[in-house]
Amino acid sequence: MKSVKTYTLIFGLAIILFGCQDVIEINLDSIEPRLVIDGSITDIDTTLVVKLTKSGDYFAPETYPNVSGSTVTITDDLGYASQLLETAPGLYSGNRTGEEGRSYTMKVESEGEIYNATVEVPYKVAIDSVSFEPTPAYMEFSGGYIINCHLHDPANIENYYRLKVYNIDDPAGASQSLKLFDDAFTDGHDVVLQWDVEQFIPLNRVVVELQTLDKSTYDYYFALSSLFEGGMIGNANPSNPITNISNGALGYFGAYTVSRDTVLIFP
Repeated sequence: MKSVKTYTLIFGLAIILFGCQDVIEINLDSIEPRLVIDGSITDIDTTLVVKLTKSGDYFAPETYPNVSGSTVTITDDLGYASQLLETAPGLYSGNRTGEEGRSYTMKVESEGEIYNATVEVPYKVAIDSVSFEPTPAYMEFSGGYIINCHLHDPANIENYYRLKVYNIDDPAGASQSLKLFDDAFTDGHDVVLQWDVEQFIPLNRVVVELQTLDKSTYDYYFALSSLFEGGMIGNANPSNPITNISNGALGYFGAYTVSRDTVLIFP
């Protein structure tokens, strides 16, 4: 019988793995404001939201004005199209959930220009289980518990992931806890992702969210992480991270599936 190896992927190592990727050259020239498009389609959100703003100059990023009066349309590979409605200045939304394996094209018509982007919703990689263990003594914090996310990476498929871990009683921390990784060295294996960037205490209810990303979505997040500490979407300055949107727009149209699990920390 073929043996199955289990790999523990510590996120400090994930940062090292990023260093093996191709270098992304970033232009920081002073330029005129450009359209910034920010949106994602997932298998769990019934409402799809696309945000349109204008970029600020990298050397003068004080304002990022919203862009109203545009037309945003989402069309799948079967030809079903839906137009998003502007529900607030620069925010366009509509009922649309992504289906695994389907492709979706976003078309934005704004100020006489047309912008397009196409993504494929990846097949979900599910969390097998979640566990916790006492924080190791060698870490700079101690006395609590760290989280392990267990999954099986599908063989012979390039998979791209983002992990989000947070205390359900402190949802403000969710947006700060994001890590990227791929399966370049773990393809087809059982994997344990150890969340050791923070610890939790007894009676914390911890949510673990594993996102399986479309490659272009991973590439965009990765480019941002090399630009900004934390790499959060929506900064709207023209430092030119790679994008999957045509016609010179900034931002991205992303796609991902989500698997979630919750664990109660107890002594």
